[in-house]
Amino acid sequence: MPAPTYKFGDFELDSSRFQLRCHDRRLKLERIPMELLILLLEENGQVVSRQEIIERLWGKDVFLDTEHGINTAICKIRTALREDVERPRFIQTVSGKGYRFVPDPVSTSANGAAAAMP
Repeated sequence: MPAPTYKFGDFELDSSRFQLRCHDRRLKLERIPMELLILLLEENGQVVSRQEIIERLWGKDVFLDTEHGINTAICKIRTALREDVERPRFIQTVSGKGYRFVPDPVSTSANGAAAAMP
């Protein structure tokens, strides 16, 4: 099954190509922030815990400063999406829990047909 393309706001994320675009302009987003954004989109509005993020992005047996890594990745995503931290449109911090992707993203299949995420 091909990886989906997500559309939200003025943005489009092609997860198979690892590309984020805004108005057909490709935006720069490093690997870890891109993987985190894809994870949040896949979860379709559900809270993703910091532990889930660590396990998905770095693995269970990691010995890095993952707290700083997650915070940095979220900051880079918000910068790319021109997000206002005080009034987020896309990435919501759930205190003590994790993060969630706020709007209902639309996933577009490989053949271009759009479908609302379940």
